[in-house]
Amino acid sequence: MALEQIVRQTLLKRMAKQERLEVTDVELYESIATIPAFQEEGKFDPDRYLAVLRQQVPPIVPQVFEEQQREALLGQKVYNLVTAGINVTDAEVVDAYQRENEQVAARYVTLIPSLFNDEVTLTDEELQAHYEAEQDRYQNPEQRQIKYVTIAPSRFPYKGEIAPDLIEDYYATNEDEFTQPERVQARHLLLKVPSNVSDEREAEIRTQAEGLLQQLRDGADFAELALEHSEDEATAEKGGDLGTFPRGQMVAPFDEAVFALEVGAISEPVRTTFGFHIIRLDDKLEAGTKSLEEVKEEIETTLQKEREQEAALAFVDDIMVFLEEDPQQFEALAEQHDLDITTAPFVPRTGRLPNLAQAPQIVPRAFDLNQGAIDTQSTSDGTHYIFRVAEIQEASTISFEEAKERVTNDLKQQKSRDLANQTADDWAAKLQSGTSLDELAKTRDMQVAETGLFKRNDSIPQYGRSAAFSRMAFDLQPGESAAVHDGSRHAVIQVTERKPADMADFETRKQATREQLLRQKQQQARAAFDNALRDEFQQLRESGDIVVNPQYVF
Repeated sequence: MALEQIVRQTLLKRMAKQERLEVTDVELYESIATIPAFQEEGKFDPDRYLAVLRQQVPPIVPQVFEEQQREALLGQKVYNLVTAGINVTDAEVVDAYQRENEQVAARYVTLIPSLFNDEVTLTDEELQAHYEAEQDRYQNPEQRQIKYVTIAPSRFPYKGEIAPDLIEDYYATNEDEFTQPERVQARHLLLKVPSNVSDEREAEIRTQAEGLLQQLRDGADFAELALEHSEDEATAEKGGDLGTFPRGQMVAPFDEAVFALEVGAISEPVRTTFGFHIIRLDDKLEAGTKSLEEVKEEIETTLQKEREQEAALAFVDDIMVFLEEDPQQFEALAEQHDLDITTAPFVPRTGRLPNLAQAPQIVPRAFDLNQGAIDTQSTSDGTHYIFRVAEIQEASTISFEEAKERVTNDLKQQKSRDLANQTADDWAAKLQSGTSLDELAKTRDMQVAETGLFKRNDSIPQYGRSAAFSRMAFDLQPGESAAVHDGSRHAVIQVTERKPADMADFETRKQATREQLLRQKQQQARAAFDNALRDEFQQLRESGDIVVNPQYVF
């Protein structure tokens, strides 16, 4: 457990003690009983509980798990105490609803840095100065070369028999593996509806969907229509085929519609956040659990693989006993046990080795070791790698001549960004002085775009999502303008219209708005409490009240 987490848990316990909070045995056992992994047919099963804990890697003793669960519940009680006094007033609800539903429209011009690339000139003196000032960016990073051997479970084929009672025990404790929920096989045809689309345009798309539905009812081939008209790129080429899926995998309106269909039936157009779907149900598969007889061979294979994995682990443990005493035996032991040594290419800390993609932690771990040191890494399928840091190449500075092309590109991008930024500010000032946005756009042969009305949290039409653009637009009044600096984009905007929130739907959405606002305030309180814990942790560490023993902190 990381040091900060240990201290945080200790501070939570201290606060719980101060507030006389505790977790009773009844609360503890009720919380454990509600965990689905420990249930059979919806009810807590003590035998399953113990079996699941035994199957963890490493196995967990019930007392340890229960203590962890008790600590988690106690921490939750502390957080509940932190948020207990939070409430939302009616005025806050009205204000939140109005802010959420107020709309604004603007005209704007986007200034991206690449538009200014041709205006940037660079001298050798500037390039040299930039190289020297940013020399940390022009480094060959430290690289390491590792040698490794691979020990796969298949090296230790299990030739014994698996006892029937072990197969039965596995089936009993892992029944969920062999239980399949109700599933359907379906196709769909999607006509997308963009966000913030007008009611008129949405009605046009619905009419188009209804026209396609009528063609299907008249005998048109679903797959051919989907191939020609569906806007779901992932399935259109497959004739709209979605394959087989259980309840809950699709968005709610789609899910409800497809599971309500009879096999062979086609739905009315279904509206989701993506657009209008026409769905055909091709098959319906009932929920059920496979019998022990049906899965006996599958379980036997699984248990055989477990034994092979155990044998591989034991072999690795034996090898590591020798290597921990003398890492220099790496090559000799590999030869003795007929293990092929692979020498990987040099790689930086952030690099990846293609042949070790399934064991990504080997590279970062190698950078924590000294040259010649040895460690192991395992994968989910039970394969083990014993690796050694063979050689270390220290970081080095790239010469100016070698880095010149990169330096040129970097400095050009920086100057282009500066020009875009400055132009946006200059144009905003000129707009305030009476120059029109259209006149300014013409000076660079650019077009003025219009957003149409949008809300604070909407994706801005023609521009995309931008907190900076939205925040600035809602700070301005009609006729006012300003520059927006949004990461690599810069824009000059001029607000043309503000539309107050329509309060007609307020009563129907009042409770939902109140609940959302309450959640936000509770999250803010929890975040502030977490920050206070972190600050206290830092103060304790700086004051020396916490002594860090590197042997026990990772």
